[in-house]
Amino acid sequence: MINISSQASSVSTAYTLKSYSSTATSDAQGGSANSALSTLQDKALSGIAREIPGMDVSDIKKLDANDYSPDKIASRISKFVAVGLENARARGKSEEEVQALYDSAMKGVEQGFKEAKDILSNLKMLNGDIAAQVGETEKQTFAALADLDPSKVSQQSPTLTESVTGASMAERYQRAEDFSLELKTREGDTVKVSFSRNLDIQNTVAAAADSEGNQAMTLDLSRSESSGYQFSVEGDLNADELGAIQNLVRDVGQVASNFYGGDVQKAFEQVSDVSFDSSQLSSMNLRMSRSEQYSAAQRYQQTQQMDSPEQTQGARRLANLGRDMSDSFSNPALDFLDQARESAAQIMRNLAQQDSTFKDASSDQQSLFQERLDRFLGAFAQTE
Repeated sequence: MINISSQASSVSTAYTLKSYSSTATSDAQGGSANSALSTLQDKALSGIAREIPGMDVSDIKKLDANDYSPDKIASRISKFVAVGLENARARGKSEEEVQALYDSAMKGVEQGFKEAKDILSNLKMLNGDIAAQVGETEKQTFAALADLDPSKVSQQSPTLTESVTGASMAERYQRAEDFSLELKTREGDTVKVSFSRNLDIQNTVAAAADSEGNQAMTLDLSRSESSGYQFSVEGDLNADELGAIQNLVRDVGQVASNFYGGDVQKAFEQVSDVSFDSSQLSSMNLRMSRSEQYSAAQRYQQTQQMDSPEQTQGARRLANLGRDMSDSFSNPALDFLDQARESAAQIMRNLAQQDSTFKDASSDQQSLFQERLDRFLGAFAQTE
């Protein structure tokens, strides 16, 4: 018996573009206050990232010593949480879900501070001026985070109306292919061949803007692919049987090529032409399956939010996001993102044109899809 099989291989890629990049820190070294505060910030941000899906601190940039002060760290952490909450709103999350994310973020910060203080305490650093700065950082951070509490914001007396528009779109394409061929020879030998392949592509884009021109955008792309192959022989094949099997497999391969290429009718027409040498082979069992699924969802929402002078939630948080985006996109390599709204529209159009469903559609269907996509993007553009 011969048995050959390949392990299912998988390839996955993911791309994430976010509207805010937080700051990285170094480990606590020596007895300096800056290293102590950097450890405090690092643990707090990591705690938040654990609690809010989609938040990433892996691309954090290094800071100089002047950037580690209680007020700057408090501002940095609160902005990081604000980004997570606004991203959730842009994706259509309810206020109850946003509140749950906020509560989780608070737990993450508390846990992060606890871990950092444990480290500093073990290093005999949590005393004197360092202890005072750590305490002040913790105090200012929780004060800044309290201003973001969705439940408190909603209870304040409204004196200012702010228009906030959010739009999001998600697409997913899945394809599964399975192939199996079983042959039996006149002498009772059995040959089995099987193959499978799966593809999953997802992308999500979300954006939010207010009437003052502040805006934020996120884009997530992911692709995963897996395949497996198996070949087995039970018995002892002679030269004539091998020749008959090779001819049949060659013809079956052409049928499979058309079937998995989408031309099912031609594949069925070719089945009758498959070379089956009945003098060597007694039976053949061929199974092929192919499934494709494409789904798309979009959401557009425009709300009038009532804010108090002390807490203009939409304008203030989106203004922070706008400034953070401007800083993030100052890198010359990201010049193409100078205008987030235009970039988002272009990315969405490129994704649509590269999708196999779009490519295989008729010209009328392509025009209809383009029209719907333009309406979706145009609705967001009207917030300028």
